[in-house]
Amino acid sequence: MKPKKILVVDDELLMRQQLSALFEKYGFACRHAGNAREARALLQQDRFDLATIDVIMPGESGIELTKWIKGTYNTPVIMLTSLDDNIDAVVGLEIGADDYIAKPFDPRLLLARVNAVLRRWGDRPQEDSRTGLLLLDTKERCLKSGRDRIFLSSREYAFIKLLVDAGNRSVSRETLSLEVFDKEWNPVDRAIDNFVARLRQKLEDKPSNPKYIVTVRHIGYMIPEGMIQLEP
Repeated sequence: MKPKKILVVDDELLMRQQLSALFEKYGFACRHAGNAREARALLQQDRFDLATIDVIMPGESGIELTKWIKGTYNTPVIMLTSLDDNIDAVVGLEIGADDYIAKPFDPRLLLARVNAVLRRWGDRPQEDSRTGLLLLDTKERCLKSGRDRIFLSSREYAFIKLLVDAGNRSVSRETLSLEVFDKEWNPVDRAIDNFVARLRQKLEDKPSNPKYIVTVRHIGYMIPEGMIQLEP
């Protein structure tokens, strides 16, 4: 079973390091960001099971970041506030934060809150699960699953669009190399296969048993019928 992924967002490096060490000690995978901009970039690259977000940060506040996360990904959020931030805590809960905890806090209390939120989300219908249909948004260049958004690089978008346009037919490595990588395919060049492996990590619940990007032996890749469609 894959470890749950937690995103730690805090402008204090020591706090980020301490929280990451705490979560990793108890079996979680952890990434951290020092501000909202870094957090957005990580969320667009990877899928997280929960985020802990400091309320007071330079630039975009934790409240603004939480509002964006809940509207874009609906990822569970625990807000970290100072003792005198009661108003901010209320606002955070009003915009969708799942819990809040005041600094300084007992690490055991934070872990208990994290596990409680994860359990609650585990009991919910998986409306954002990536095990079903994905819609390709050609304007935002992202994939959609319920309220979840998977943002794509220009090369990732070109690759998926090519497979979608193929309509349940395989696309050869020769074609993919020319259209996506702008070069002739070389059988000893593993660039396409390495690229697909990284993309599967981003899209698939089980990259070793992919549902969206399937290998066609000795030919190339395809998207099974109905798994990724253009958004109407």
